[in-house]
Amino acid sequence: MTKSMLSFVWVAGPLSGLIMQPVVGVWSDECTSRYGRRRPFMVIGSVIVGLSLMLMAWTREFVDIFVKSERWAPTVTIVFAVLSVFAADFSVNAVQACCRAIIVDSLPKSKQELANAWAGRMVAGGHLIGYFAGVINLVDYFPYLGNTQLKVLCAISSLALLFCVGLTSWAVEERVLILANEADKSGSIYHILKALLQTGFHLPNRIRQIFTVQLFAWYGWFTFLFYSSTWVGEIYVRYGDGDLSDSRDRVGDIGRVGSLALTVYSTVTLICSLVLPFFIVSPNSDAHHNKATYEYMPDFIADFMHATAPYRPTLPTAWSIGHVVYALAMFGTVFVRSVKSATFIVGLCGFSWALSSWAPYSMLAEEIRKLNAPAATTSDGYESVSTVEEPVADEESAVEAPRRSRQLVATMDQGKDYVGAQPLEAVASSAPASAPVPGPSDAIRISEARFSTDAVSFSSDEDDDPSDDESHESSEQAGIYLGLHNVSITIPQFVSTFISFVIFSILDPGKSDELTGGGDDDDANRTGVNSIGVTLQLGGFTALGAAYMAWKLRQ
Repeated sequence: MTKSMLSFVWVAGPLSGLIMQPVVGVWSDECTSRYGRRRPFMVIGSVIVGLSLMLMAWTREFVDIFVKSERWAPTVTIVFAVLSVFAADFSVNAVQACCRAIIVDSLPKSKQELANAWAGRMVAGGHLIGYFAGVINLVDYFPYLGNTQLKVLCAISSLALLFCVGLTSWAVEERVLILANEADKSGSIYHILKALLQTGFHLPNRIRQIFTVQLFAWYGWFTFLFYSSTWVGEIYVRYGDGDLSDSRDRVGDIGRVGSLALTVYSTVTLICSLVLPFFIVSPNSDAHHNKATYEYMPDFIADFMHATAPYRPTLPTAWSIGHVVYALAMFGTVFVRSVKSATFIVGLCGFSWALSSWAPYSMLAEEIRKLNAPAATTSDGYESVSTVEEPVADEESAVEAPRRSRQLVATMDQGKDYVGAQPLEAVASSAPASAPVPGPSDAIRISEARFSTDAVSFSSDEDDDPSDDESHESSEQAGIYLGLHNVSITIPQFVSTFISFVIFSILDPGKSDELTGGGDDDDANRTGVNSIGVTLQLGGFTALGAAYMAWKLRQ
Protein backbone atom coordinates (compact mmCIF):
# COMPACT_ATOMS: atom_id res chain seq x y z
CA MET A 1 0.00 0.00 0.00
CA THR A 2 1.15 3.56 -0.67
CA LYS A 3 1.79 5.96 2.19
CA SER A 4 -1.24 8.03 1.28
CA MET A 5 -3.52 4.97 1.39
CA LEU A 6 -1.85 3.71 4.56
CA SER A 7 -2.66 7.02 6.26
CA PHE A 8 -6.35 6.26 5.71
CA VAL A 9 -5.96 2.82 7.27
CA TRP A 10 -4.53 4.46 10.39
CA VAL A 11 -7.69 6.56 10.66
CA ALA A 12 -9.10 3.51 12.45
CA GLY A 13 -7.37 4.70 15.60
CA PRO A 14 -8.92 8.16 15.90
CA LEU A 15 -12.26 6.99 14.49
CA SER A 16 -12.56 4.27 17.11
CA GLY A 17 -11.51 6.68 19.83
CA LEU A 18 -14.06 9.24 18.71
CA ILE A 19 -16.90 6.71 18.75
CA MET A 20 -16.09 3.97 21.23
CA GLN A 21 -14.66 5.74 24.27
CA PRO A 22 -17.51 8.26 24.71
CA VAL A 23 -20.19 5.64 23.98
CA VAL A 24 -18.62 3.02 26.23
CA GLY A 25 -18.11 5.71 28.85
CA VAL A 26 -21.85 6.46 28.97
CA TRP A 27 -22.81 2.79 28.79
CA SER A 28 -20.46 1.82 31.59
CA ASP A 29 -21.65 4.74 33.73
CA GLU A 30 -25.16 3.29 33.39
CA CYS A 31 -24.17 -0.40 33.62
CA THR A 32 -25.96 -2.35 36.35
CA SER A 33 -24.13 -5.65 35.97
CA ARG A 34 -23.47 -7.46 39.22
CA TYR A 35 -19.85 -7.74 38.12
CA GLY A 36 -19.47 -3.96 38.17
CA ARG A 37 -19.73 -1.10 35.72
CA ARG A 38 -16.30 -1.26 34.08
CA ARG A 39 -15.13 -4.88 34.28
CA PRO A 40 -17.66 -6.41 31.84
CA PHE A 41 -16.56 -3.99 29.11
CA MET A 42 -12.89 -4.62 29.89
CA VAL A 43 -13.21 -8.39 29.64
CA ILE A 44 -15.44 -8.51 26.55
CA GLY A 45 -13.32 -5.88 24.79
CA SER A 46 -10.13 -7.81 25.54
CA VAL A 47 -11.55 -10.99 24.03
CA ILE A 48 -12.48 -9.12 20.84
CA VAL A 49 -9.01 -7.55 20.70
CA GLY A 50 -7.40 -10.97 20.97
CA LEU A 51 -9.55 -12.43 18.20
CA SER A 52 -8.88 -9.42 15.96
CA LEU A 53 -5.12 -9.70 16.43
CA MET A 54 -5.19 -13.39 15.60
CA LEU A 55 -7.23 -12.69 12.46
CA MET A 56 -4.77 -9.97 11.43
CA ALA A 57 -1.79 -12.30 11.85
CA TRP A 58 -3.42 -15.26 10.10
CA THR A 59 -5.36 -13.30 7.47
CA ARG A 60 -3.70 -15.03 4.53
CA GLU A 61 -4.44 -18.50 5.89
CA PHE A 62 -8.00 -17.50 6.76
CA VAL A 63 -8.66 -16.11 3.28
CA ASP A 64 -7.15 -19.17 1.58
CA ILE A 65 -9.86 -21.30 3.18
CA PHE A 66 -12.66 -19.44 1.39
CA VAL A 67 -11.00 -17.80 -1.65
CA LYS A 68 -9.32 -20.09 -4.15
CA SER A 69 -8.81 -17.53 -6.92
CA GLU A 70 -5.23 -16.24 -7.10
CA ARG A 71 -6.56 -13.07 -8.71
CA TRP A 72 -8.84 -12.10 -5.83
CA ALA A 73 -6.91 -13.55 -2.90
CA PRO A 74 -4.51 -10.56 -2.43
CA THR A 75 -7.35 -8.03 -2.50
CA VAL A 76 -9.50 -10.02 -0.08
CA THR A 77 -6.49 -10.49 2.20
CA ILE A 78 -5.93 -6.72 2.35
CA VAL A 79 -9.62 -6.13 3.06
CA PHE A 80 -9.67 -8.61 5.95
CA ALA A 81 -6.40 -7.26 7.32
CA VAL A 82 -7.81 -3.73 7.34
CA LEU A 83 -11.06 -4.94 8.96
CA SER A 84 -9.09 -6.70 11.68
CA VAL A 85 -7.17 -3.48 12.37
CA PHE A 86 -10.45 -1.58 12.71
CA ALA A 87 -11.94 -4.27 14.97
CA ALA A 88 -8.85 -4.28 17.20
CA ASP A 89 -8.82 -0.48 17.40
CA PHE A 90 -12.51 -0.22 18.26
CA SER A 91 -12.41 -2.90 20.95
CA VAL A 92 -9.15 -1.77 22.53
CA ASN A 93 -10.63 1.70 22.96
CA ALA A 94 -13.42 0.17 25.02
CA VAL A 95 -10.83 -1.52 27.20
CA GLN A 96 -8.79 1.66 27.59
CA ALA A 97 -11.82 3.76 28.50
CA CYS A 98 -12.83 1.44 31.32
CA CYS A 99 -9.28 0.91 32.58
CA ARG A 100 -8.88 4.65 33.12
CA ALA A 101 -12.38 5.01 34.56
CA ILE A 102 -11.88 2.24 37.10
CA ILE A 103 -8.93 4.16 38.54
CA VAL A 104 -11.12 7.21 39.09
CA ASP A 105 -13.88 5.04 40.57
CA SER A 106 -11.71 3.09 42.97
CA LEU A 107 -9.47 5.72 44.58
CA PRO A 108 -9.95 9.06 46.36
CA LYS A 109 -8.70 12.37 44.99
CA SER A 110 -5.48 12.29 47.02
CA LYS A 111 -4.45 9.01 45.37
CA GLN A 112 -5.32 9.90 41.77
CA GLU A 113 -1.93 11.35 40.82
CA LEU A 114 -0.07 8.38 42.26
CA ALA A 115 -2.43 5.89 40.62
CA ASN A 116 -2.13 7.53 37.21
CA ALA A 117 1.64 7.70 37.62
CA TRP A 118 1.69 3.94 38.13
CA ALA A 119 -0.62 3.51 35.15
CA GLY A 120 1.85 5.51 33.06
CA ARG A 121 4.72 3.35 34.32
CA MET A 122 2.91 0.18 33.36
CA VAL A 123 2.08 1.54 29.92
CA ALA A 124 5.72 2.50 29.45
CA GLY A 125 6.82 -0.95 30.56
CA GLY A 126 4.43 -2.55 28.10
CA HIS A 127 5.72 -0.36 25.29
CA LEU A 128 9.29 -1.29 26.15
CA ILE A 129 8.51 -5.00 26.08
CA GLY A 130 6.58 -4.66 22.83
CA TYR A 131 9.24 -2.67 21.01
CA PHE A 132 12.02 -4.92 22.28
CA ALA A 133 10.05 -7.90 20.99
CA GLY A 134 10.07 -6.22 17.59
CA VAL A 135 13.87 -6.09 17.62
CA ILE A 136 14.52 -9.77 18.31
CA ASN A 137 13.49 -12.69 16.11
CA LEU A 138 10.59 -14.15 18.05
CA VAL A 139 10.17 -17.11 15.70
CA ASP A 140 13.47 -18.55 16.96
CA TYR A 141 12.21 -18.50 20.55
CA PHE A 142 8.52 -19.31 20.06
CA PRO A 143 8.24 -21.37 16.86
CA TYR A 144 5.11 -23.10 18.14
CA LEU A 145 3.20 -19.77 18.16
CA GLY A 146 3.68 -19.08 14.45
CA ASN A 147 6.14 -19.02 11.59
CA THR A 148 6.36 -15.22 11.23
CA GLN A 149 7.25 -12.34 13.53
CA LEU A 150 3.74 -10.91 13.27
CA LYS A 151 2.03 -14.16 14.21
CA VAL A 152 4.15 -14.72 17.30
CA LEU A 153 3.84 -11.09 18.39
CA CYS A 154 0.04 -11.10 18.01
CA ALA A 155 -0.28 -14.38 19.90
CA ILE A 156 1.84 -13.13 22.81
CA SER A 157 0.02 -9.79 22.87
CA SER A 158 -3.39 -11.46 22.98
CA LEU A 159 -2.42 -13.75 25.85
CA ALA A 160 -0.78 -10.92 27.78
CA LEU A 161 -3.82 -8.65 27.41
CA LEU A 162 -6.26 -11.34 28.54
CA PHE A 163 -4.07 -12.22 31.53
CA CYS A 164 -3.60 -8.61 32.69
CA VAL A 165 -7.25 -7.63 32.28
CA GLY A 166 -8.33 -10.84 33.99
CA LEU A 167 -5.98 -10.18 36.91
CA THR A 168 -7.20 -6.59 37.25
CA SER A 169 -10.85 -7.67 37.13
CA TRP A 170 -10.20 -10.22 39.84
CA ALA A 171 -8.24 -7.86 42.10
CA VAL A 172 -10.40 -4.72 41.94
CA GLU A 173 -13.45 -4.45 44.16
CA GLU A 174 -15.84 -2.40 42.08
CA ARG A 175 -19.01 -0.64 43.18
CA VAL A 176 -22.24 -1.70 41.51
CA LEU A 177 -24.97 0.56 40.18
CA ILE A 178 -28.49 -0.44 41.20
CA LEU A 179 -31.63 1.02 39.61
CA ALA A 180 -35.15 0.84 40.98
CA ASN A 181 -36.23 -1.34 38.06
CA GLU A 182 -35.08 -2.36 34.61
CA ALA A 183 -37.28 0.29 33.00
CA ASP A 184 -34.98 2.93 34.43
CA LYS A 185 -32.15 1.79 32.18
CA SER A 186 -31.72 3.90 29.08
CA GLY A 187 -29.05 2.89 26.60
CA SER A 188 -30.58 4.39 23.48
CA ILE A 189 -28.55 6.33 20.96
CA TYR A 190 -30.60 9.43 21.76
CA HIS A 191 -29.82 9.10 25.46
CA ILE A 192 -26.10 8.68 24.79
CA LEU A 193 -25.89 11.62 22.38
CA LYS A 194 -27.89 13.80 24.75
CA ALA A 195 -25.56 12.95 27.62
CA LEU A 196 -22.43 13.63 25.56
CA LEU A 197 -23.69 16.92 24.12
CA GLN A 198 -24.95 18.25 27.43
CA THR A 199 -21.73 17.35 29.21
CA GLY A 200 -19.60 18.73 26.39
CA PHE A 201 -21.34 22.11 26.43
CA HIS A 202 -21.20 22.45 30.21
CA LEU A 203 -17.67 21.36 31.06
CA PRO A 204 -15.99 22.71 34.20
CA ASN A 205 -13.38 25.31 33.30
CA ARG A 206 -10.23 23.32 34.16
CA ILE A 207 -11.50 20.21 32.42
CA ARG A 208 -12.13 22.33 29.32
CA GLN A 209 -8.56 23.66 29.54
CA ILE A 210 -7.14 20.14 29.75
CA PHE A 211 -9.12 19.17 26.65
CA THR A 212 -7.77 22.24 24.81
CA VAL A 213 -4.19 21.25 25.59
CA GLN A 214 -4.86 17.80 24.17
CA LEU A 215 -6.33 19.28 20.99
CA PHE A 216 -3.01 20.97 20.27
CA ALA A 217 -0.73 18.23 21.57
CA TRP A 218 -2.20 15.25 19.78
CA TYR A 219 -1.78 16.64 16.29
CA GLY A 220 1.92 16.12 16.80
CA TRP A 221 1.76 12.92 18.83
CA PHE A 222 -0.33 11.11 16.24
CA THR A 223 2.23 11.55 13.47
CA PHE A 224 5.07 10.64 15.81
CA LEU A 225 3.49 7.46 17.16
CA PHE A 226 2.56 6.17 13.72
CA TYR A 227 5.47 7.29 11.56
CA SER A 228 8.56 7.69 13.80
CA SER A 229 9.69 4.08 13.26
CA THR A 230 9.32 4.44 9.49
CA TRP A 231 11.16 7.78 9.62
CA VAL A 232 14.15 6.19 11.38
CA GLY A 233 14.14 3.40 8.80
CA GLU A 234 14.21 5.91 5.95
CA ILE A 235 17.08 7.77 7.62
CA TYR A 236 18.92 4.45 7.83
CA VAL A 237 18.50 3.85 4.10
CA ARG A 238 19.30 7.44 3.10
CA TYR A 239 22.34 8.05 5.27
CA GLY A 240 23.19 4.70 6.91
CA ASP A 241 26.18 2.54 6.14
CA GLY A 242 24.20 -0.66 5.86
CA ASP A 243 24.02 -2.36 2.46
CA LEU A 244 20.55 -3.76 1.88
CA SER A 245 21.03 -4.69 -1.76
CA ASP A 246 21.42 -8.38 -0.92
CA SER A 247 18.90 -8.43 1.93
CA ARG A 248 16.27 -11.15 1.75
CA ASP A 249 13.91 -9.14 4.00
CA ARG A 250 14.56 -5.48 3.25
CA VAL A 251 11.45 -4.21 5.02
CA GLY A 252 12.14 -6.44 8.02
CA ASP A 253 15.72 -5.21 8.35
CA ILE A 254 14.62 -1.58 8.13
CA GLY A 255 11.82 -2.25 10.59
CA ARG A 256 14.26 -3.61 13.16
CA VAL A 257 16.23 -0.36 13.02
CA GLY A 258 13.03 1.57 13.70
CA SER A 259 12.08 -0.83 16.49
CA LEU A 260 15.46 -0.30 18.12
CA ALA A 261 14.85 3.47 18.18
CA LEU A 262 11.42 2.90 19.72
CA THR A 263 12.99 0.60 22.29
CA VAL A 264 15.27 3.47 23.34
CA TYR A 265 12.24 5.75 23.39
CA SER A 266 10.31 3.34 25.60
CA THR A 267 13.27 2.93 27.94
CA VAL A 268 13.47 6.69 28.41
CA THR A 269 9.70 6.80 28.94
CA LEU A 270 9.86 4.10 31.60
CA ILE A 271 12.77 5.73 33.45
CA CYS A 272 11.05 9.12 33.40
CA SER A 273 7.77 7.56 34.54
CA LEU A 274 9.58 6.06 37.53
CA VAL A 275 11.60 9.14 38.46
CA LEU A 276 9.57 12.23 37.54
CA PRO A 277 6.74 11.77 40.09
CA PHE A 278 9.28 12.26 42.89
CA PHE A 279 10.37 15.63 41.48
CA ILE A 280 6.94 17.11 40.80
CA VAL A 281 4.87 18.80 43.48
CA SER A 282 1.25 17.77 43.81
CA PRO A 283 -1.03 19.94 45.97
CA ASN A 284 -3.53 17.07 46.17
CA SER A 285 -1.14 14.32 47.21
CA ASP A 286 -1.62 12.63 50.53
CA ALA A 287 0.90 14.16 52.94
CA HIS A 288 1.14 10.94 54.90
CA HIS A 289 1.95 9.03 51.70
CA ASN A 290 4.69 11.50 50.75
CA LYS A 291 6.25 11.22 54.20
CA ALA A 292 6.14 7.44 54.03
CA THR A 293 7.75 7.53 50.57
CA TYR A 294 10.69 9.57 51.83
CA GLU A 295 11.21 7.18 54.73
CA TYR A 296 12.20 4.45 52.28
CA MET A 297 14.83 6.67 50.67
CA PRO A 298 18.42 7.09 51.84
CA ASP A 299 18.82 10.03 54.21
CA PHE A 300 20.71 12.22 51.76
CA ILE A 301 18.06 11.73 49.06
CA ALA A 302 15.23 12.40 51.51
CA ASP A 303 16.99 15.56 52.69
CA PHE A 304 17.44 16.64 49.09
CA MET A 305 13.76 16.05 48.32
CA HIS A 306 12.68 18.12 51.32
CA ALA A 307 15.13 20.93 50.53
CA THR A 308 14.09 21.20 46.88
CA ALA A 309 10.34 20.95 47.51
CA PRO A 310 9.74 24.73 47.12
CA TYR A 311 11.53 24.74 43.76
CA ARG A 312 10.08 21.64 42.16
CA PRO A 313 7.54 22.23 39.37
CA THR A 314 3.87 21.48 39.63
CA LEU A 315 2.30 18.95 37.29
CA PRO A 316 0.91 21.57 34.83
CA THR A 317 4.35 23.23 34.64
CA ALA A 318 6.08 19.92 34.00
CA TRP A 319 3.50 19.05 31.34
CA SER A 320 4.17 22.37 29.62
CA ILE A 321 7.93 21.73 29.68
CA GLY A 322 7.31 18.32 28.15
CA HIS A 323 5.54 19.91 25.17
CA VAL A 324 8.44 22.33 24.66
CA VAL A 325 10.93 19.45 24.67
CA TYR A 326 8.82 17.59 22.12
CA ALA A 327 8.61 20.66 19.87
CA LEU A 328 12.39 21.13 19.96
CA ALA A 329 12.87 17.46 19.11
CA MET A 330 10.57 17.73 16.10
CA PHE A 331 12.33 20.85 14.85
CA GLY A 332 15.60 18.96 15.24
CA THR A 333 14.54 16.38 12.65
CA VAL A 334 15.58 18.90 9.98
CA PHE A 335 19.25 18.38 10.88
CA VAL A 336 19.23 14.58 11.24
CA ARG A 337 21.68 12.81 8.95
CA SER A 338 22.39 9.56 10.79
CA VAL A 339 20.60 6.72 12.54
CA LYS A 340 22.24 7.66 15.85
CA SER A 341 20.90 11.20 15.76
CA ALA A 342 17.47 9.95 14.66
CA THR A 343 17.45 7.49 17.55
CA PHE A 344 18.44 10.31 19.92
CA ILE A 345 15.55 12.46 18.68
CA VAL A 346 13.06 9.63 19.13
CA GLY A 347 14.47 8.76 22.54
CA LEU A 348 14.23 12.38 23.70
CA CYS A 349 10.50 12.28 23.03
CA GLY A 350 10.25 9.60 25.71
CA PHE A 351 10.55 12.34 28.34
CA SER A 352 7.58 14.19 26.87
CA TRP A 353 5.53 11.03 26.40
CA ALA A 354 6.02 10.04 30.05
CA LEU A 355 4.40 13.31 31.08
CA SER A 356 1.68 13.08 28.43
CA SER A 357 0.75 9.58 29.63
CA TRP A 358 0.45 10.76 33.21
CA ALA A 359 -0.29 14.47 33.62
CA PRO A 360 -3.62 14.90 31.76
CA TYR A 361 -5.19 11.76 33.24
CA SER A 362 -4.05 12.66 36.74
CA MET A 363 -5.37 16.23 36.55
CA LEU A 364 -8.60 15.11 34.90
CA ALA A 365 -9.18 12.43 37.54
CA GLU A 366 -8.64 14.98 40.30
CA GLU A 367 -11.10 17.38 38.68
CA ILE A 368 -13.71 14.62 38.38
CA ARG A 369 -13.27 13.75 42.03
CA LYS A 370 -13.59 17.44 42.95
CA LEU A 371 -17.12 17.32 41.61
CA ASN A 372 -17.87 15.26 44.69
CA ALA A 373 -16.20 17.68 47.11
CA PRO A 374 -19.21 18.15 49.43
CA ALA A 375 -19.63 14.41 49.87
CA ALA A 376 -18.72 12.79 53.14
CA THR A 377 -15.43 11.00 53.58
CA THR A 378 -15.44 7.61 55.19
CA SER A 379 -13.03 6.51 57.87
CA ASP A 380 -10.93 4.51 55.44
CA GLY A 381 -10.17 7.55 53.31
CA TYR A 382 -12.60 6.82 50.50
CA GLU A 383 -15.08 9.49 49.52
CA SER A 384 -18.68 8.43 49.62
CA VAL A 385 -20.35 8.70 46.24
CA SER A 386 -23.89 8.43 47.49
CA THR A 387 -26.16 8.95 50.45
CA VAL A 388 -28.48 6.39 51.93
CA GLU A 389 -32.07 7.28 51.23
CA GLU A 390 -34.05 8.16 54.32
CA PRO A 391 -36.41 5.35 55.36
CA VAL A 392 -40.06 5.83 54.55
CA ALA A 393 -42.94 4.98 56.84
CA ASP A 394 -44.83 2.68 54.55
CA GLU A 395 -45.13 1.50 50.98
CA GLU A 396 -47.53 4.27 49.97
CA SER A 397 -45.26 7.03 51.19
CA ALA A 398 -42.39 5.32 49.43
CA VAL A 399 -44.18 5.80 46.14
CA GLU A 400 -44.91 9.45 46.86
CA ALA A 401 -41.46 10.22 48.26
CA PRO A 402 -39.22 12.40 46.09
CA ARG A 403 -37.19 10.26 43.74
CA ARG A 404 -33.47 10.68 44.10
CA SER A 405 -30.69 10.29 41.62
CA ARG A 406 -28.95 7.03 40.89
CA GLN A 407 -26.59 5.75 43.54
CA LEU A 408 -23.86 3.20 43.85
CA VAL A 409 -23.37 0.27 46.15
CA ALA A 410 -20.18 -1.71 46.38
CA THR A 411 -19.92 -5.30 45.30
CA MET A 412 -19.71 -8.15 47.74
CA ASP A 413 -16.58 -9.61 46.14
CA GLN A 414 -14.82 -10.02 49.46
CA GLY A 415 -17.76 -10.95 51.63
CA LYS A 416 -18.70 -7.38 52.63
CA ASP A 417 -21.96 -5.56 51.98
CA TYR A 418 -21.53 -1.86 51.25
CA VAL A 419 -23.79 1.12 50.81
CA GLY A 420 -21.96 3.82 48.90
CA ALA A 421 -18.39 3.50 50.11
CA GLN A 422 -19.36 2.46 53.63
CA PRO A 423 -19.91 -1.06 55.03
CA LEU A 424 -23.53 -1.78 55.83
CA GLU A 425 -22.67 -2.51 59.43
CA ALA A 426 -21.10 0.95 59.77
CA VAL A 427 -24.26 2.54 58.44
CA ALA A 428 -26.34 0.51 60.85
CA SER A 429 -24.26 1.51 63.87
CA SER A 430 -24.61 5.21 63.05
CA ALA A 431 -28.33 5.13 62.25
CA PRO A 432 -31.01 6.10 64.79
CA ALA A 433 -32.48 3.23 66.76
CA SER A 434 -35.87 3.80 65.15
CA ALA A 435 -34.51 3.60 61.62
CA PRO A 436 -34.62 0.22 59.91
CA VAL A 437 -31.24 -1.25 59.04
CA PRO A 438 -30.74 -1.62 55.29
CA GLY A 439 -30.05 -5.16 54.19
CA PRO A 440 -28.51 -6.68 51.08
CA SER A 441 -31.88 -7.37 49.49
CA ASP A 442 -33.44 -3.94 50.03
CA ALA A 443 -30.37 -1.75 50.51
CA ILE A 444 -31.36 1.19 48.33
CA ARG A 445 -34.16 2.19 46.01
CA ILE A 446 -32.70 4.18 43.17
CA SER A 447 -34.49 6.01 40.45
CA GLU A 448 -33.68 6.61 36.84
CA ALA A 449 -30.54 8.59 36.08
CA ARG A 450 -31.97 11.81 34.73
CA PHE A 451 -29.90 14.46 33.01
CA SER A 452 -30.48 18.09 33.83
CA THR A 453 -31.17 20.27 30.80
CA ASP A 454 -28.91 23.08 31.93
CA ALA A 455 -25.95 21.08 33.19
CA VAL A 456 -24.94 17.50 32.90
CA SER A 457 -25.34 16.17 36.39
CA PHE A 458 -27.30 13.26 37.63
CA SER A 459 -29.45 15.53 39.76
CA SER A 460 -32.19 15.04 42.28
CA ASP A 461 -35.70 16.31 41.87
CA GLU A 462 -36.20 19.98 42.55
CA ASP A 463 -37.50 19.43 46.06
CA ASP A 464 -34.26 17.77 47.11
CA ASP A 465 -31.67 19.70 49.01
CA PRO A 466 -29.66 21.74 46.46
CA SER A 467 -26.49 21.07 48.38
CA ASP A 468 -26.78 17.42 47.42
CA ASP A 469 -26.63 18.09 43.68
CA GLU A 470 -22.89 18.33 43.43
CA SER A 471 -22.32 15.39 45.71
CA HIS A 472 -24.12 13.14 43.25
CA GLU A 473 -21.81 14.25 40.46
CA SER A 474 -18.87 12.12 41.47
CA SER A 475 -16.79 9.42 39.91
CA GLU A 476 -19.99 7.80 38.67
CA GLN A 477 -19.56 10.14 35.68
CA ALA A 478 -15.92 9.23 35.13
CA GLY A 479 -16.76 7.30 31.98
CA ILE A 480 -18.43 10.19 30.18
CA TYR A 481 -15.71 12.71 31.08
CA LEU A 482 -12.92 10.34 30.06
CA GLY A 483 -14.81 9.58 26.85
CA LEU A 484 -15.04 13.28 26.02
CA HIS A 485 -11.36 13.62 26.87
CA ASN A 486 -10.66 11.01 24.22
CA VAL A 487 -12.72 13.04 21.73
CA SER A 488 -10.31 15.93 22.31
CA ILE A 489 -7.49 13.51 21.52
CA THR A 490 -9.03 12.03 18.37
CA ILE A 491 -10.20 15.22 16.64
CA PRO A 492 -6.63 16.44 15.96
CA GLN A 493 -5.76 12.95 14.73
CA PHE A 494 -8.31 13.30 11.93
CA VAL A 495 -6.78 16.65 11.01
CA SER A 496 -3.30 15.14 11.15
CA THR A 497 -4.38 12.19 9.00
CA PHE A 498 -5.78 14.48 6.30
CA ILE A 499 -2.76 16.80 6.27
CA SER A 500 -0.40 13.81 6.21
CA PHE A 501 -2.34 12.40 3.25
CA VAL A 502 -1.92 15.70 1.39
CA ILE A 503 1.81 15.91 2.19
CA PHE A 504 2.46 12.31 1.17
CA SER A 505 0.45 12.73 -2.03
CA ILE A 506 2.52 15.77 -3.03
CA LEU A 507 6.00 14.83 -1.82
CA ASP A 508 5.86 11.03 -1.97
CA PRO A 509 3.02 9.98 -4.31
CA GLY A 510 4.27 6.46 -5.03
CA LYS A 511 5.61 3.68 -2.88
CA SER A 512 8.59 4.67 -0.75
CA ASP A 513 11.84 4.13 -2.64
CA GLU A 514 13.68 3.78 0.64
CA LEU A 515 11.50 0.92 1.80
CA THR A 516 11.00 -0.88 -1.50
CA GLY A 517 14.47 -0.43 -2.93
CA GLY A 518 13.06 1.17 -6.03
CA GLY A 519 15.34 4.19 -6.02
CA ASP A 520 18.36 4.06 -8.34
CA ASP A 521 19.70 7.56 -7.67
CA ASP A 522 21.32 7.59 -4.23
CA ASP A 523 22.05 11.34 -4.40
CA ALA A 524 18.40 12.08 -5.10
CA ASN A 525 17.36 9.93 -2.17
CA ARG A 526 19.79 11.77 0.12
CA THR A 527 18.83 15.31 -0.92
CA GLY A 528 15.10 14.81 -1.56
CA VAL A 529 12.51 16.05 0.88
CA ASN A 530 11.61 13.53 3.57
CA SER A 531 7.81 13.64 3.63
CA ILE A 532 7.53 12.06 7.08
CA GLY A 533 10.02 14.58 8.43
CA VAL A 534 7.78 17.41 7.21
CA THR A 535 4.75 15.98 9.03
CA LEU A 536 6.78 15.63 12.23
CA GLN A 537 7.99 19.23 12.01
CA LEU A 538 4.43 20.53 11.65
CA GLY A 539 3.61 18.71 14.86
CA GLY A 540 6.31 20.72 16.61
CA PHE A 541 4.38 23.95 16.02
CA THR A 542 1.17 22.56 17.52
CA ALA A 543 3.18 21.29 20.49
CA LEU A 544 4.20 24.88 21.24
CA GLY A 545 0.52 25.80 21.34
CA ALA A 546 -0.08 22.93 23.75
CA ALA A 547 2.81 24.14 25.92
CA TYR A 548 1.24 27.60 26.20
CA MET A 549 -2.19 26.20 27.11
CA ALA A 550 -0.68 23.82 29.68
CA TRP A 551 1.24 26.73 31.22
CA LYS A 552 -2.07 28.54 31.75
CA LEU A 553 -3.26 25.60 33.86
CA ARG A 554 -0.82 26.73 36.54
CA GLN A 555 -3.22 29.51 37.52
